[in-house]
Amino acid sequence: MTTVVSVLTTKDGQGSTSLALALAWAAADRAHVLAIDADMSGTGNLADMIALDFGGCGIGNLFGTQAITTAMLEQQAVRVPARPRLRVIPGLHGFCGPGVADLLSRLASALRSLPDELVVLDLGAALAHPGLESPRRTGEVICATSQRVLVVIQDSPVRLAQSIQVLKAAQLPQIEIVVYETRRGALRDQVRQVFAEHLPGARLSAFLSWDERRAARAEDDAIPVAPTDLLRVLRIPATGRPGRVR
Repeated sequence: MTTVVSVLTTKDGQGSTSLALALAWAAADRAHVLAIDADMSGTGNLADMIALDFGGCGIGNLFGTQAITTAMLEQQAVRVPARPRLRVIPGLHGFCGPGVADLLSRLASALRSLPDELVVLDLGAALAHPGLESPRRTGEVICATSQRVLVVIQDSPVRLAQSIQVLKAAQLPQIEIVVYETRRGALRDQVRQVFAEHLPGARLSAFLSWDERRAARAEDDAIPVAPTDLLRVLRIPATGRPGRVR
């Protein structure tokens, strides 16, 4: 059975791609994982962050068709040499794609038939797409497509206030907040208080440290930043067989 985990943020630059890649990378130690760069803003860089040579493959090749099949997805997947159980479908460069609700509606059936134990969708700032007509409908489709929905935010007071407004408008029926702490946990209590007051239904799933220098080094080395015990913290099982690589 394939588990689909969507990772998104409320505004570009808060670390959703870093978390999606780290999650896929960590899980691929045991399970077969497909990471899909579904950031429709035209700035998809998931494959670039690990310096993956993907040729002409990418999610843009799936546009223009009403139905997206599992076989079509598989054709765009590129195996990561340094992580044999991990495959990546690269994202868009230089042009925006359709709204996330439209894309996921056509992807849903194909995702359910994939052979991978885990699919990680990097949706970027899915709730702020230029063509977005209804944040609430987009949120509903994301949740209907995914078993888990992780929303990444940073603990900057300004970004936190913006994130609350976006999430209120979207009203995602299921939501787990992952907070990247840029101030070494100094604002953790304030973050808890703000969410308890304004989004009491949201679950604060994890607080992870964010170090700009470490992130820059990881980008230079083309190896994702993986917080210690990431899978355990997020309670995401890696159920593959360590000795078997397709």
